Formats: sequence, structure tokens, C-alpha cells
Amino acid sequence: MTALAPIREPALQRIAVLSVSPTEEDHFRLQDILTSPQRTLYPDLAFTMTAKSTISAAKNALKQGHASIVLCEHDLSPGSWKELLDFVEGLPAPPLVIVTSRVADERMWAEVLNLGGYDVLAKPLNSEEVIRTITSAWSLWQHRFQFQAGSASNAGGSAA
Repeated sequence: MTALAPIREPALQRIAVLSVSPTEEDHFRLQDILTSPQRTLYPDLAFTMTAKSTISAAKNALKQGHASIVLCEHDLSPGSWKELLDFVEGLPAPPLVIVTSRVADERMWAEVLNLGGYDVLAKPLNSEEVIRTITSAWSLWQHRFQFQAGSASNAGGSAA
């Protein structure tokens, strides 16, 4: 009897996440969630994370590289998550912004959504909720970017 080979290996896809928080502990917690070997939600996805402690550093990182998802702490100083949200809207493939806060409530959620953010995550971060929210946002981001790229190429332009 011969051993059966797997029919298909899962396609490993990477989601680039930018974490913006003045608290180093927030970055470590998010990194633990994203890289946990016990993670069972979406095991075929991998995450890369860049951590920045200020809006200015986050803007520079977004200019240099690309992230499809930004997790931004609600309470930042100087600057605010709103400033970062305004900034990403000017990028070629704007990442979706998820706001994190210890005081996440319906009013904050409504404000974030009304201003163009993707969602709000309550802290302390729940592993499954973080993975579910990030992958959902990434799916939307990927759909938008692929649609824009397809529209541009159909019009004779290029998507960059």
C-alpha cells in the first residue's frame, strides 16, 4: 500500500498589518495573536506586522511600504487616529483602519464608521475577534484593490 499524498497544500497568503500605539505592550499582544501557533481561525493566512508608536512614524512607514490593514490606538498624542485615517485616504491602495480602545462603545463605533474607518476593537484584545476582524477587513481591501486594478487596466491605465 502506498501513502497518499495531500491533494493540495493550502495557499499561504500574507496580510500586512501596521500597528500604531504608544504602548509597547499593545504591539507585543498583537504580535502574539497574529503569530500564535494555537491560532485555528484561517490557518492558511500568515501575518506580517510593523509596529509604530506615533502617527508621524506610521505615516512614514505607510509612505515607504505597504500595509493593507492599520490597527490604530484611539488615544494617541500628538495627533489622532482621525489624522491617520485622513492620511491613508490619499494613498494609492489605502489600507483599512481599525481603531482599538479600552473604552470602545457604540458612540465611538459610529464615529469611526461614519468617518471611514473599518471597525473598532475593544481592549484587551480578544484573539479570535482580532483575527476575524483583520481577515474580514483584508478581504474587503483585497477586493477593492483588485477591482481598482482591473478597472484601470480595462481603461488602458495601470494600477500601481
